[in-house]
Amino acid sequence: MFTLKRLTLITWFALSGCASLAPVYQRPALPVPQQFTLSRNPLVPAAAGYQDTGWRRFFADEQLNRVIGLALQNNRDLRMAALKVQEARAQYGITDADRYPQLNASSEISYDGQWNNDSASRREYQAGFSLAFELDFFGRLKNMSDADRQNFFASHEARRAVQILLVSSVSQQYFNQRLIEAQLDIARETQRNYQRAYGLVEQQLLTGSTNLLALEQARGLIESIRADIAKRQGELAQANNALQLLVGSYRPLPDNRSASPDDRLAVKLPPGLSSDILLQRPDIIEAEYLLKAADANIGAARAAFFPSISLTGDVAGRSSQLSSLFDSASGIWNFTPKLNLPIFSAGKNKANLALAEVRQQQAIVNYEQKIQSAFKQVADALALRSSLQRQIDAQQSYLQSLQITLQRASALYASGSASYIDVLDAERSLFSTRQSLLDLNYARQVNEINLFSALGGGWTE
Repeated sequence: MFTLKRLTLITWFALSGCASLAPVYQRPALPVPQQFTLSRNPLVPAAAGYQDTGWRRFFADEQLNRVIGLALQNNRDLRMAALKVQEARAQYGITDADRYPQLNASSEISYDGQWNNDSASRREYQAGFSLAFELDFFGRLKNMSDADRQNFFASHEARRAVQILLVSSVSQQYFNQRLIEAQLDIARETQRNYQRAYGLVEQQLLTGSTNLLALEQARGLIESIRADIAKRQGELAQANNALQLLVGSYRPLPDNRSASPDDRLAVKLPPGLSSDILLQRPDIIEAEYLLKAADANIGAARAAFFPSISLTGDVAGRSSQLSSLFDSASGIWNFTPKLNLPIFSAGKNKANLALAEVRQQQAIVNYEQKIQSAFKQVADALALRSSLQRQIDAQQSYLQSLQITLQRASALYASGSASYIDVLDAERSLFSTRQSLLDLNYARQVNEINLFSALGGGWTE
């Protein structure tokens, strides 16, 4: 008798000898220069393991770290990415299960008889096991399983990419909120200065040392700053809503205004930065896994041109008495090897192979595009570093010059040697320059965050 145990052993050994028709994987060469151009960029000397700097060390602001921690717990995009990983894992389990023997047990009871003769009715019991298995000589099932396994790995990297994007978005929105708050503080401080200036002009009007034109100009400054304050209050409300959306909760966020904020942000880089660092980015690793999955799909498409062998077998017992169901006399078995040889499919297999090869080429292009895009992001951030710092230095010098100009213009106006227009122009320029300096500092923060994320930072804590 061909027992179930012998059949399982034979098929298991046959499985171990299967071959794979998938192409041998070769990582495409980097379509970018070997090193970034850093000659014009002042670099902070890097410590060992600079590429593994976690976001808790990169962001020195403790309040920001708490907000990022809440976002990692509650953000819906990150939750969806985690569910995508579980979905890919389950799909891989389904596909991989087809490579192994499928053993099932069944039992049933059947009744039959005649309508008008109860004594002629019969009852029969049946129970048994069935085995189904495909001999994967050419690796079709193995390659299908490997493709889903690579897709599972890719989904894990996609989740990492979502987290890095989330950390970057939350931090940028947090500093944007802080920017608007600082600009609002400057606008309110300027409003108080304008009101004091208006009071001074009003007193001078009473003494006859000025005219109504100067008073109206002072009043116009107050009204313009009121409009600016109202505008920034609306922007601040929108920034708060945007940050709460990223965090995934509309409850009040952690607020520790008593503590002094720490805006120190600096990506530490070595003197020579190799473009190989881009290979640690999760979106590039994801693209590489998808390329490996495309190679495996080619192997499965090639295997479809070759014969497939499937084995099915049953062992069962059948008896009219339950007590004798498992007696040797009532046992039956069958074994059915099946050979399926593709002869004519109207070009279906050939088209499937061509489709798999085209998708592999698409995966290669996608991989190269990811690397080139990542290279541009890093190069742009490095190029902006020195430019933004020079702008900030120039703006600070200009601010100091305007403060002196305002003091002198005010003194000359008080002595009657200058018109109020000179004071008005100095006040407006000073307010605009202070706001622009805040914008530049925010741009520097965003640029450092973009560089941190472009180098693959924001995943580890």
